[in-house]
Amino acid sequence: METGEAELKAPGFRQFPMRFHGEVVRLEIAREETARAMSVEMAARFTEILKKLAFKYVTLDLEGYRQGSLNEVLNLVHC
Repeated sequence: METGEAELKAPGFRQFPMRFHGEVVRLEIAREETARAMSVEMAARFTEILKKLAFKYVTLDLEGYRQGSLNEVLNLVHC
């Protein structure tokens, strides 16, 4: 996964935790960088980088980076 992170840093993204959900990888881009991340060119680059790492689906979390986002799912399970 370090390779994918290094390649995502190359275009200048500073904060982009990758969350793994089986065959799906979910990127949480810092909110101030979201507009650039949502360009067609950048979407193609994310897809190229992360599919090389064997993910079938690459997603961009529209809520952006936020601490504790993995716990959100745990909270739903316990409700």
